Amino acid sequence: MSWIPHDSTRNLASLLSVSVVILSAAAAHAAAASVPAGWELVWSDEFDVDGAPNPENWTYDLGAGGWGNNEVQTYTSDPENVRVEDGRLIIEVQQDTDSSRSPIYTSARLVTRGLHAWQYGRFEVRARIPNTTGTWPAIWMLSENAVFPGAFWPDNGEIDIMEHVGYETDPVFHEVYGGIPENIHGTLHTKLRNGMPTTAAPTGGSTLLTSASDEFHTYTMVWTEEGIEMDVDGEVYFSVTKESLIPSRNPPPPEEVFEIWPFDQPFHLLLNIAVGGTWGGHFNTDLYPGVSPYGLSGIDHDGEWPQRMEVEYIRVYAPAEAAAEWRGWPLGPSGYADTGDWLGLLFVEEDPWVYSPSLGWLYLPESGEESVGDWLWAPRHAANE
Repeated sequence: MSWIPHDSTRNLASLLSVSVVILSAAAAHAAAASVPAGWELVWSDEFDVDGAPNPENWTYDLGAGGWGNNEVQTYTSDPENVRVEDGRLIIEVQQDTDSSRSPIYTSARLVTRGLHAWQYGRFEVRARIPNTTGTWPAIWMLSENAVFPGAFWPDNGEIDIMEHVGYETDPVFHEVYGGIPENIHGTLHTKLRNGMPTTAAPTGGSTLLTSASDEFHTYTMVWTEEGIEMDVDGEVYFSVTKESLIPSRNPPPPEEVFEIWPFDQPFHLLLNIAVGGTWGGHFNTDLYPGVSPYGLSGIDHDGEWPQRMEVEYIRVYAPAEAAAEWRGWPLGPSGYADTGDWLGLLFVEEDPWVYSPSLGWLYLPESGEESVGDWLWAPRHAANE
């Protein structure tokens, strides 16, 4: 939403109708009709407007440099790499050649960082993913504010709702593997469990989904204060509780629990397709000499390109009772709420102003605005959430 000067906050009602792009009625009703029992929709992107992704929901990570995993792609915001088209978000890897005729790749990495973050909830993403050897699509989350000590990547946690590496669908790899491996992965990375040489393996699970690149599937994570659960199309394949990871015989002091479970702070969403790298390029001639046909990069340069991930929607839910609870700023005796830098001093009278994460603006529940209609509204979370 647009930032409004402090001296304008008392007249917000007159500005609401011009400060927001409304979702289509069809998309809103589709989202409402599919709300799971016991949950309430608090944010979504239905990707129903062609063009660039909604800038109120998404920004971009840009550039090359390997991204910590020796990946080869360069991330751009070019429409060839990222766009909304026919009701779907498309992230597309393009293959080109440089002056030496070596293959080069461009892709996109979308993030909600600085725009939207959540602490707990139900996260649903309906997507179809690429499968050429060398591709590495991901739907994942990172800490918004990095509130725990340490600058190294996993200290504040990483939640991978869905990861997939193309070589796991490659018939050549199946011959080496001796079967078909599980190819959809949900994983949690922490300071003590991140797969680095001096730590334990990440906590997670995997499942086999042979049609992941042919059909759309719904990837879901339910994240609560007690634990995290992952499923595909309603079939749970990974579940873990915070308590189960804390050693019962030698529990760490509270200030060190974050090393085991940093998932009690707001996280933002990321969507991307990487190419090659330590996992996407794993099926290479260095690790599989005489077997892999894909050289040191582990990328099928002669495969089918471009490759794309298509996303029909992303929906975030809160428990119904929590979504109905006002968790805004406390009111002073005169009926004003001091929202600090967010909106300044806001006069709320008898009714609290309510924030819509999906639309990005406020309204007074009984304001009579025609645009309110059947939209699904959720209270504004506390300023530090």
